[in-house]
Amino acid sequence: MSVHSDFILAPVSDILSDTSTITHSMNWGIEMYPLWDNIMQSVFMKMTGAQEQKMKCICWEIATIDFDLRCEIYFPWSLNECSQITDKRKVLNYLKKAIINLKKDFNISSININDIWNSTKNILDDFHANTSGMGFCEREYQEYMEIFNSTGGSCLDISTFFKNCSNCAHNRDTNKPFSCTIKKGLNEMYSCLYLHRNRCAHNLTSYQQNRPSLEILSSIESVYENYYIRFALLIIIDKIMISLYSTFQKEVVDLRLF
Repeated sequence: MSVHSDFILAPVSDILSDTSTITHSMNWGIEMYPLWDNIMQSVFMKMTGAQEQKMKCICWEIATIDFDLRCEIYFPWSLNECSQITDKRKVLNYLKKAIINLKKDFNISSININDIWNSTKNILDDFHANTSGMGFCEREYQEYMEIFNSTGGSCLDISTFFKNCSNCAHNRDTNKPFSCTIKKGLNEMYSCLYLHRNRCAHNLTSYQQNRPSLEILSSIESVYENYYIRFALLIIIDKIMISLYSTFQKEVVDLRLF
């Protein structure tokens, strides 16, 4: 196993586990509340940074094995920092192509998206349980629960990460397995995530003059500015990529290039 593979297969959710362990013994009061945003921002940036590096490492591993895809990926390189959802989808498609080139009968639908959805929720529930005694963004957690309880694994697409709400088969289905009441789909939520990623990465909030007005902050749209939602989206993407990369790695083990 390569160093890249070790890194790719390490869940980004481990960063959340480390955070709950580190902060568990701290004593917290209302005077410490402003510190939570710095902690959550730090965790968020670690997770986005790790995922972006993973995408680049996956490209490198594919290019090492598949020389045709090497040209497609690197000449020219068009994935930028691998932070936008469109760039991550390109890496997802490269990985699918690489697997199919090695295993012609590969069926991507064999990956259970409901398991990915449920395990993601369990991770965030555990994170909240380990930090709730310290007032760890309780309001954000409740808003995240309300939003994600109204959706389900049917909102995921193994080929694009998240389904488009306008094309959802359950859009007008009165017998749908969940009551979808959200105003933004997961793709739109990722757009909010990407905007916040840029704010944090470039420290825009330190000098930005056009910050949201109180009217915007008090509107329903502000609930999507939520670290639990951001963590959930990153973990879902990570789990899908790990599942596919594990399959790719198994096929590469028996591969003889020469």
